[in-house]
Amino acid sequence: MNRQESAMFVGVAVLWVPLLLGVFIGTWLRKHVHPKVMAHSELLSRTANSSVTRLSNIVFVIFWVGVTLACSGMMAPRTLTWLQSVGGLPFVPTLELLRGVSLFAAFMIGYTVGAMPRGDSARQPSQAHGNAPGTTASGPSNGQHVNKYPSMRVLAIIGGTIAVGLGVGALSTGLKKGGFLTTSDVGGLPELARIQEQLRPLEACSLSYMKRDRRGSRNYPTTVWLRTCTHNEYFSVMITVPGTWASRGVGFEMERGSSSEPWEILVEKNDVPFPDLKEALEHFAPIIAAQYPEELRKRRTSSDEMDRHLEERSRLEKERKERAKTSYPE
Repeated sequence: MNRQESAMFVGVAVLWVPLLLGVFIGTWLRKHVHPKVMAHSELLSRTANSSVTRLSNIVFVIFWVGVTLACSGMMAPRTLTWLQSVGGLPFVPTLELLRGVSLFAAFMIGYTVGAMPRGDSARQPSQAHGNAPGTTASGPSNGQHVNKYPSMRVLAIIGGTIAVGLGVGALSTGLKKGGFLTTSDVGGLPELARIQEQLRPLEACSLSYMKRDRRGSRNYPTTVWLRTCTHNEYFSVMITVPGTWASRGVGFEMERGSSSEPWEILVEKNDVPFPDLKEALEHFAPIIAAQYPEELRKRRTSSDEMDRHLEERSRLEKERKERAKTSYPE
């Protein structure tokens, strides 16, 4: 497991803190505050314990679970990329913001579960009337069956399904070819120190050669793909290299958090011989170091021109629609 994936799993583990805090606060309010409030209003009590309210609470839990999953772990970078592509947002999306949202969503999951009315609280109003003078108490002896924990059973099923789904998904992702359970970081080996020295100055945080796709196949035997460290740059820079090592099964990924950090070189040790990996890196490194800065400049220029073209196109379309509104006679 590389450093980035380890940080993601630690972030997911931290979500238990606001989750348990939410359960504690919600449970305390349900036991000590809600009964006092509902004791003064029969309508409020019936509304709080109705099936519609329970169903809405379950919907809220599912919603907050979705927000938590989208803003944490391996989904956070994808969500960030999507938000950055939307445009027109009143805020600047960042990974830190998504982490805060995931923590809040985890708290809301626990709070909603803890504060959700239970079956025993639904009988409190009737018991209160039954204990009043001149009334007859009614209870389970009248032949009615009371389901004490209907919502908790549903939540237990939902929670168990989500937990199993997450576990199976993480396991299948890690065990597939090129997954985090099948790759190792060899970037710290002394034999690759010269590679680190040549590639460290590059304005890039991601480099891959013959990276496996979703089906586990390796493609593009003559291309190295690089991405910058800037979050709002979504393009890749392609560097052409000899395809000599593709037939030997060489494939690797290189990652780092910033341009000042050393590279993590992720490789499948059981599939790629180290001499072939070292030979490929020694051949690729000077080519990449020489060509990447100029290719990056060209790619940024092209991207800026495309952005200006899209903005101009959007402006012209807006003007055309404005003219169309007033172009017809009354």
